[in-house]
Amino acid sequence: MSEPTHTATTDAAPSSTPVATVDLAVGGMTCASCVARVEKKLGKLDGVKASVNLATESARVTLSAPVSNEELINAVARAGYTATVTGRTDLAPTDGDSGSAAPRPDAGSGSAPASPSPDAAAATDAETHSSTAVSSGASAGSESAPAPAGADASSPAPVLGQSQAERAAYLRTRLVVCLVLSIPVMALSMIPALQFTGWQWVVAALALPVATWGAWPFHRSALRALRHGASTMDTLVSLGVIAATGWSLWALIFGGAGQLGAHMSMELLPRAQGHQVHMYFESAAWVTTFLLAGRYAEARARYRSGDALRALLQLGATSATRVTLTAPSGSTDAVDVLDDDGAPLPEAARTEETVAIDALAAGDLFVVRPGEKIATDGVVIEGRSAVDASMLTGESVPVETGPGDAVTGGCINTSGVLLVRATAVGAGTTLARIGAMVTEAQAGKAAVQRLADRISGVFVPAVIVLALATAAVWLALGHPAQPAFMAAVSVLVIACPCALGLATPTALLVGSGRAAQLGVVIKGPEVLESTRTLDTIVLDKTGTVTEGRMRLDADGIVTWDAEGDGGVEAAEDSASPAPGAEGVGPDSAGAGEPLEGVVGLAGAIRGTRIAGGSREGLHRPGPESTRLQALALAGSVEAASEHPVARAITEAAKERLEQVPAVRDFSNHEGRGVSGTVTLDGAAYQVRVGRPAWLAEQGVDLPAQATGAVAAAQESGATAVVLAVDGVARAVLAVRDTVRPSSREAVAALRELGVRPVLLTGDNRRTADRVAREVGIDAADVRAEVLPGDKRDVIAGLQGEGHVVGMVGDGVNDAAALAQAGTRGLGFAMGSGTDVAIEAADITLVRADLDAVVTAIRISRDTLRIIKQNLFWAFAYNVAAIPLAAAGMLNPMIAGAAMAASSVIVVTNSLRLRRAGK
Repeated sequence: MSEPTHTATTDAAPSSTPVATVDLAVGGMTCASCVARVEKKLGKLDGVKASVNLATESARVTLSAPVSNEELINAVARAGYTATVTGRTDLAPTDGDSGSAAPRPDAGSGSAPASPSPDAAAATDAETHSSTAVSSGASAGSESAPAPAGADASSPAPVLGQSQAERAAYLRTRLVVCLVLSIPVMALSMIPALQFTGWQWVVAALALPVATWGAWPFHRSALRALRHGASTMDTLVSLGVIAATGWSLWALIFGGAGQLGAHMSMELLPRAQGHQVHMYFESAAWVTTFLLAGRYAEARARYRSGDALRALLQLGATSATRVTLTAPSGSTDAVDVLDDDGAPLPEAARTEETVAIDALAAGDLFVVRPGEKIATDGVVIEGRSAVDASMLTGESVPVETGPGDAVTGGCINTSGVLLVRATAVGAGTTLARIGAMVTEAQAGKAAVQRLADRISGVFVPAVIVLALATAAVWLALGHPAQPAFMAAVSVLVIACPCALGLATPTALLVGSGRAAQLGVVIKGPEVLESTRTLDTIVLDKTGTVTEGRMRLDADGIVTWDAEGDGGVEAAEDSASPAPGAEGVGPDSAGAGEPLEGVVGLAGAIRGTRIAGGSREGLHRPGPESTRLQALALAGSVEAASEHPVARAITEAAKERLEQVPAVRDFSNHEGRGVSGTVTLDGAAYQVRVGRPAWLAEQGVDLPAQATGAVAAAQESGATAVVLAVDGVARAVLAVRDTVRPSSREAVAALRELGVRPVLLTGDNRRTADRVAREVGIDAADVRAEVLPGDKRDVIAGLQGEGHVVGMVGDGVNDAAALAQAGTRGLGFAMGSGTDVAIEAADITLVRADLDAVVTAIRISRDTLRIIKQNLFWAFAYNVAAIPLAAAGMLNPMIAGAAMAASSVIVVTNSLRLRRAGK
């Protein structure tokens, strides 16, 4: 019977550009053929592309045309299953009906339970499945799962994985009852000495409840599929149980097996049976019992497979202690209660209240006391403490945190009291984003799994045909009907493709959850294939190999006589400033006078020294005054830049000066330097800070003192920039970034994995070589002085040589290189980096540590290995078992046990990934 095709109505052909994504919880799926059928029904809708996951019992639907939630639910119902929308995200506005693709404010509202078909209402008990999907609107740390099919949308959503726990409890009840009834059935049927008068009727009375009530989940699923013209794994099980029970009833009532005093011997193999009429109640009972046991073990294992992600999502706090600051005037405005650095003013009164986490908004202040969870992402504005982020990042050592440091919701405050300003809440938090990314990855499929699903889609009908052919061949060869019948039943039972459908998704579920637990977010299953062939990894130096936080050296400011007489004033010489020392001023001849505007800042100096100088350093001409002048000017133009060197100079300037002069006409010369106009006490100065080569291109003459100071700094591993004022070089400022303690071990581990490390940096060659030597990277594998725009070309060049390249980066200027790596390899983005970098990468590293790269590769390769093992077992099992069953070498009871064991073995093998990455 043909089915009507329901499609969304559009005025024009749907484009291929995604306009929305929808997450569905799909109830009632039991095997890969179910997955194939749901995908096929959803795919018949115009503009719909679906990926259905058996392990998570979910579907990720990508829409390229306006399609309503109801249409999607109806399509699933036409396949014979139930569905509930757990989340919908609109990617672009549409011209269709506003109700068709309207944004959904939360996971539950607006997603009516499936109700288009009468049988859908019966989908309770085992089919009350829910997805592990995290709603786009879920609060940080909340477990988002749909309500059971048919439940009231207003009812609280069950926690992540609850459907598997409920299903396990449901199956356990049936399993216990069936086991108690099946044991005497087996004993009486197999041991003639126990066969008392009338034993056959007792066996029938015990076996019938098992074959009907116990096997009802299989019968119901098969019946529902039949109503929709489909067949599933449960169709094979149901047919096998019904056939064995039906034959046994015929033999009992009409075949003479029910005669009082009759005995029956037990032959395990159909080919060993003679012409005596046999009953197969024990086969029907134990096929049911074994399959219930397998489903029960599978449900428990699948629940455990989500342990890592469930633990991650449960990190979030449920409440927060919100702090309200009130000025003496009664105002609570930030400008009246916070100073310029964002810290509370001393005179501001504080009031505290405990609120639900959902009531916290970005910009709110909240206090975190020792032992408490940090409520949401934020920035510390007061207090110091050690924060334990081990569950989120896998880093076991608490991190010292103070004012200005970012903190992540869900982490534990171990010691001091922190006052935090919330920067992200709800779905925007790190925890919620990780959960969403992991769940999205789990909804995807590797290419090999798509092949398995396509095979499973035609597998069940093929097995039914094969079972009929088996019986026909046996009869044609002159065998009695009884063994021919049992061989056919064995084929039906043994061939169920459960393991095929679970092979990839369960491994991905466990592996991605474990990776997230260790601070690694894998975006999709296709990433796993790339890690297998990865042979080269390019490491951006700053922030990955090194700490990524540069600081101005204690002796990092070097000045010289403006007239070029060879005198150099380094910071260590500043203890005894000489009268009449050099200054930096608009006069290119260098009259030796300090800048008036900077001298005017003397009263604003709050630091006691730059490097040995006194607070009064700006009050008189001298080396200390000159260096403070240089720092003020350099800090002014660098304040508008995001470069790590610029931040280091700016932080040093702010630390030592009460305020940094404002800059106008600022220009950022990518990878070279910055320039701008600084006005001090009415005098304007043209200031440039950057690489010596760039300043030379700008016509700035670099004296020997400048080049010598730059060379000395670079030789020691520091990065040096030159300050030029009105076209004259005035000072050299050196900043240094230290190598992470774990980098050397991580590089060695990469080599053990067969991956060649390459160092990539925009820094000078000498600095890059020094860092490379320190961590164990060959000098030939150092790419130094690379401009941000050229990083992509470096990756493309390595790929052109035939390498599969991984790129590790964290900034906006790394996004193009990360995307290029993804074309033939992988992009790794540090979670501490920018959103642009994270979006462009294939793997996000939550903890900013090179060790996380090693963990990511190991877990990815382990997951891929487990997937291959699972698929091999699933295919090999069916390939080997079906011919044995057809040849009469498997009893239906043994076939049922083997089939149930195959699924349990696959899921249990996947659970080994819970220890991956160690």
